[in-house]
Amino acid sequence: MSPPDPPGIGEVDSGLADENARLRAELAELRLARERETRDLSQAQSLLQAIAEHAPIVIYAKDTGGRFILSNQRHAALLDRSPFEVLGKREQDLIAPEAAAEIDAGTAVAIHERRIVTSEVTIPLRDGEHTFWESVFPLIDRDGHCYGLGGIATDVSERKRMEFEQRRTRDALLQREKMAALGGLVAGVAHEINTPLGVALTAVTHGQQILKRLADEVERGTLTRGELRRALVDLDDSCALTVDNLRRGAHLITSFKKVAVDQSSEGVRRVALCEWLQDVVASLRPMLRAARVEHEVRCAPGPALELAVGALTQVVTNLVQNACVHAFAPEQHERRLVLGARVGGDSLQLECADNGRGIAREHASRVFEPFFTTRRGEGGSGLGMHIVHNIVVERFGGRIELDPSHAGTRWTIELPLGTPAIRRVEE
Repeated sequence: MSPPDPPGIGEVDSGLADENARLRAELAELRLARERETRDLSQAQSLLQAIAEHAPIVIYAKDTGGRFILSNQRHAALLDRSPFEVLGKREQDLIAPEAAAEIDAGTAVAIHERRIVTSEVTIPLRDGEHTFWESVFPLIDRDGHCYGLGGIATDVSERKRMEFEQRRTRDALLQREKMAALGGLVAGVAHEINTPLGVALTAVTHGQQILKRLADEVERGTLTRGELRRALVDLDDSCALTVDNLRRGAHLITSFKKVAVDQSSEGVRRVALCEWLQDVVASLRPMLRAARVEHEVRCAPGPALELAVGALTQVVTNLVQNACVHAFAPEQHERRLVLGARVGGDSLQLECADNGRGIAREHASRVFEPFFTTRRGEGGSGLGMHIVHNIVVERFGGRIELDPSHAGTRWTIELPLGTPAIRRVEE
């Protein structure tokens, strides 16, 4: 017969059994938690993989040696390969050396400086050049070590193509509007110059008739001293009238030549501000006269400027044309237009103000929209003020504003000096 257990042994065995059961339960819970964590991680990895594979953008990753360790379907398809064929290769193994060098330069900056690098890159691929907006970023582990580089890129080739087409269309419209303005200028000047030339021709013809009469009287021997004096006075008047009108015509032609050359040129030339503005307005007088608009030029003498005269002439021409077409009601008799220019501080300020009916509040926010016009079918193209805005803002880096407090329409333009399009000439 075995000796009896020492006192308390049963309680110890029971406690050990309970502890063992508790540990087994905790171990089971840990195993279940680990299984859930593994399952959740697998699901997350599958989700990320699905996102990467089906995203409409390029997604890739490289190790620190520049070899691809991830390539989604979009990335591989652009390279005309499968993702498996891309893995392990470098940029220079897949694309042109120049493009590869440009990408590797951004990669080096992102890794060494440990920051996101965003850039626009153009890569020649098998189906042509593609432009990408790309961001690359370092991959950092928990210990703070960089073990690679991630990258995402959006193919913006179509957007760039559309932007190019928009610029080309806008430039074509601008050129067409410039040629239309120049054609109107030619027609107006031709009509304007007809008057002084007609007067000069009449005066010369009258002088010829006087000379013929004198010659006849000399031939007949009937010429008297009084008749000779009267003939000389008439000839002097005819010559004076001829010279005055020929000078007027010459001035019109000179002004037209300057403005025509300026409107068809994109170059920069030196001008005296007031003289240039007077020449432009002189070329626009036929348009102003046809619209029965009295005009005034207010120009403060200032320093000589080098400016893109063609572009600025287009601005003034379009503003005047816009006023002649839109500013005045048919029944308005007193029509006035004031054009002003001055150099103040570091800018050139231009002003165009009329005493017309003004711009309706609902139209004020749309005046710079292309093809917006309130005179559709009556000669309004809807491009004049759009072109003015583009030239002022894009070519000169300036601003144009509509003064809402003015009775009529008042445009103010401010162009900064010191840009390639306009600068002060130092004497």
